[in-house]
Amino acid sequence: MSYGHFSDDGREYIMTRPDTPRPWVNYLTNGRYCAICSQTGGGHSFFETSGYNRITREYAPLVVLQDRPGRYVFLRDADTGQYWSANWQPMCRDISGFEARHGIGYTKVSYSYHDIDSSITYYVPPRDDCEVWMVTLKNTSDKPRRIQAFPYVKWDLANYAYNAVEANFSVLFNETSVEQDTIFATTRFWNITSGSSGGNPNARWDKWAFMTSNAPVEGFDCFDEEFMGMYRGIHQPAAIEEGRLRNTHGCGRDIMAALQHDFELAMGEQASFVVLVGVAHTQEEALALKRRYDTWDEAKRGLEEAHNYWEYYLDRTLVDTPSSEFNISVNIWNKYQAWVTSRWSRMDSYYVGGGSIIGWRDSWQDMLAILPNDTDWSRERVRYMLEHQFQDGSSLHNWDPLTDIGVKTGHSDDPMWLVQGVIEYFKETGDLVFLDQSVRYYDSGSETVRQHLTKALDYSLAHMSDRGIPLIMAADWNDGLDYVGRQGRGESAMVAAQLAWMLKETASLMWFIGSDSLAERYVTERDRLVRSINQNLWDGDWYIRGTRDDGEAFGSSRNIEGRIYINAQSWMVLADAAPGKRAIKCMDSVKKYLDTDYGPALFLPAYSEPDPKIGIISRFAPGTKENCTIFCHPTCWAIMAECALGRGEQAYDYWRKVSFIHRGQEPDLYKVEPYVYSEYIHGPDSRYYGQGEFSWTTGTASWMWKVCVDWILGVRAEIRGLLVDPCIPPEWDSYSVTRRFRKATYQIDVQNPEHVSRGIKEVWVDGGQYHSHVLPVFEAGSQHQIKVIMGSPTGAVIEQEPVGAKSES
Repeated sequence: MSYGHFSDDGREYIMTRPDTPRPWVNYLTNGRYCAICSQTGGGHSFFETSGYNRITREYAPLVVLQDRPGRYVFLRDADTGQYWSANWQPMCRDISGFEARHGIGYTKVSYSYHDIDSSITYYVPPRDDCEVWMVTLKNTSDKPRRIQAFPYVKWDLANYAYNAVEANFSVLFNETSVEQDTIFATTRFWNITSGSSGGNPNARWDKWAFMTSNAPVEGFDCFDEEFMGMYRGIHQPAAIEEGRLRNTHGCGRDIMAALQHDFELAMGEQASFVVLVGVAHTQEEALALKRRYDTWDEAKRGLEEAHNYWEYYLDRTLVDTPSSEFNISVNIWNKYQAWVTSRWSRMDSYYVGGGSIIGWRDSWQDMLAILPNDTDWSRERVRYMLEHQFQDGSSLHNWDPLTDIGVKTGHSDDPMWLVQGVIEYFKETGDLVFLDQSVRYYDSGSETVRQHLTKALDYSLAHMSDRGIPLIMAADWNDGLDYVGRQGRGESAMVAAQLAWMLKETASLMWFIGSDSLAERYVTERDRLVRSINQNLWDGDWYIRGTRDDGEAFGSSRNIEGRIYINAQSWMVLADAAPGKRAIKCMDSVKKYLDTDYGPALFLPAYSEPDPKIGIISRFAPGTKENCTIFCHPTCWAIMAECALGRGEQAYDYWRKVSFIHRGQEPDLYKVEPYVYSEYIHGPDSRYYGQGEFSWTTGTASWMWKVCVDWILGVRAEIRGLLVDPCIPPEWDSYSVTRRFRKATYQIDVQNPEHVSRGIKEVWVDGGQYHSHVLPVFEAGSQHQIKVIMGSPTGAVIEQEPVGAKSES
C-alpha cells in the first residue's frame, strides 16, 4: 500500500494517508526547543533536555500504537454539534481528505471534513523557544457556518521520569494561571538530580510553559478531568462534545491547556489564526513572544527565517549523481537527520529515551557529518566533549547536560572516539592552533587539546592483555557484550582495530606538526599491535570478535552461534591492520556469511539461548536489537571497508539495501519513516524480518552521510588538503560534488568514461593539469573548478603517502 512520496525537489515527504504503519515523525527544533511532530500533529515537546525540561506529555506505551497525545486543534460545528479534529487524530474520521507534509524544519497537516478545509503548519523558529501553529479554516459548503476551534496540548512539566512513575503525586505541585488570553503552567517541585548531596532537591521549576493565540478567546480549560470528563478518552472530550470550555484551573491537579475560538464563516470564507506553545523563564518573556507572533504576517516571517536557516545549512555540501535516491538522501534527509542527532544525541524519540542523556561515544560520531557544514559549531562541540574527559585519559560514558552529572562505565572504546573526533576536526579545519588551546578535565585541572588527545591513546595502550590486545572491560561499541570482560581478561578485536587506526592517524598528525619522536613512538606501538592482532585474532577466514574472560574466542568458526561479527572485519580493513589477502578474505566472508536481503547482519547465527558469558546481547529475542539484526550503524563501516578495497559495486549494494528510500518502497514491511535511517532492521531469525526499528536517533545518520561523501564519492578531508578518491558503481558515467573546505569552495566534476569503480587517470584544477589526488588548500572565499577523469592510472596522477608514513608490518 502507498502512504506517501517525496516532492519533486525531494525537500518534502508528502503523506496522503494518516494511518501510516507507524507514526512518521519530524523533529522541529532550533537546538534548544524540540517538538517531535508526527504526520497527524502527534508527539511531545521539551526544552534543552528531554528528562528535566518536558513541556508536553508523552505516554510511552501509547505513542507508537496510537500516536497520542499531540498538538491538536479540535473543531466543532456549533449548529449540528458534530466534532472532529483538524489533525484527523484523535477522532480518526474519514481519511479521504487528508494530506501531511514533513519538510525541513516544518510539518503541515491538511484535512477536509464536514465541508471544512483545515490546515496547520507547525514550526520552531530559529531564535525563539516555542512552536508556532499556523491554522487556517475554510468553509467549502454552500451555506454560512459557525465553527468552533479548540487548540489543545497536554502538559508534562519538568521531570519526565518522576511524572511517569509518581503520576498521581507529581500533579500536586502543578500550578496554572491565565493572563492576557495566555495559559501559563509550571510546577512548584523540580525533582532534578541533586548529585552527591542526596536528599530532596527542594527546587521549583524555573520556567513557565504557555499556550496562547492571536484569535479572540471565548474560554479556556486547564483541568484535565473537567475537560475530558470521567470514563472518556482524548477522542471524545466532554468539553468538545458540549462545545463549551469551563474556564477551569489546575492547581494541584492533572493539567492540560485548551483555548476556545468561535468563527462565523460565510460561504467560501477563510479564517486564519496563530497558536503559540512554548517555554519561558518568566511570564513577561512569554507575553513578549506572544506579541512577536501576534499577526499572521509575523508568523510567516518566522517560518521564512526557519526556511532560510535550513536552506543555508543544506546548501553547504551538494552532490549530483545518476541516482536520485542517493541525491535526495545525501543532499537533504540524511543531512537533516544528522543535524538532529548531533544536537539531541539519543536523548528522545518515539521509541527510546526520555532521559536527559548525552552519550560520549554517540556525540563524537554525530559530529562527524556536521564538520563540513558547520565548523564553528563543531569546534565548540569538540571543546564541550573534551571537558568530560578525566586526567587519566578515561571519560564519562554519558551525562545529563543540565546537571553535568554522569557515569564512568569503563567502556574500552570510549577513548578512541575522542581521538577520531579530534583528528577529523583537524583534517576538516586545519585549525592546528586549537591543539595548543587549554581545555579543562572533568575531574580537575586543564591541559592542551594535544594532551587530551595523547592521554586518550595512552589510556588505551595501558589497558592491554598479556597478548597485546586491548581489554574489552565493561564492553566496547557493542554495549550488549557486557559480560565478556567483567573479570578484566576479555579482549576486543574491534577496539584493537580502532587503536591501530587511531595510532596511525595520530602519528601522521604528529609528523605534520613536527612532533617526530611522538609519531615514532605511536608507529612502534602500532606495529606491535598489528603483529599481535594477526598472530592472535585471525581465525582462518575472518577475524574473531574477541575473547571472553576464560580465554575462549567468540565470533569464531569454532562457535555454533555468533560465529562471525561484521565489525571485527570492517575495522581491520579500515585500520589497515589486515594484510592484503586477509583484508579481501575477511570482507568476502562478510558477503558470504552475513549479507541478507536487507543488508549485512551484525553477526550470524543469532544466539538462541541467553549466554551469561557473553552478555545481554544474547538475551534479546533472536533477530531483534543487537542479537543478529541488520544493525545499520556498522553497515556504514562495511561500506567504508569495501571502498578501501576498491569494490564500489559491493559498497553501493550495501548502501542501497539499508537506504531508507529503498526500504521505504515496502512500507507495510519496513513500517518506520521512509525518509530517515532506523537503528536496525529485524534479522532473518525474527518473524518480523525486514521491519525497521528505532528510527531517527541512530549513529547511522552521521556515519552514512560521511560514508557517501567521503568514501563512495571519495571527497574527504586530510591534513594536507582535500583528497579525491572515488569508489563508485562502475555503471555511473559521471557525478559532481560542491563542497566547502577550509572556507574555499570546490566544485568537483568527476567523469568515468572507462566505467571503473576506482582509479584516477587525470586531475585538472582551474583548467590546469594537476598531479596529485590531494587537492591544494585554497584561499578563504575563493571558488575552484576541479575536473577528475577516472580510469586506469597512467602515472599522471600520484597518490601521495601520508606525511611521514613508514612501511608497516
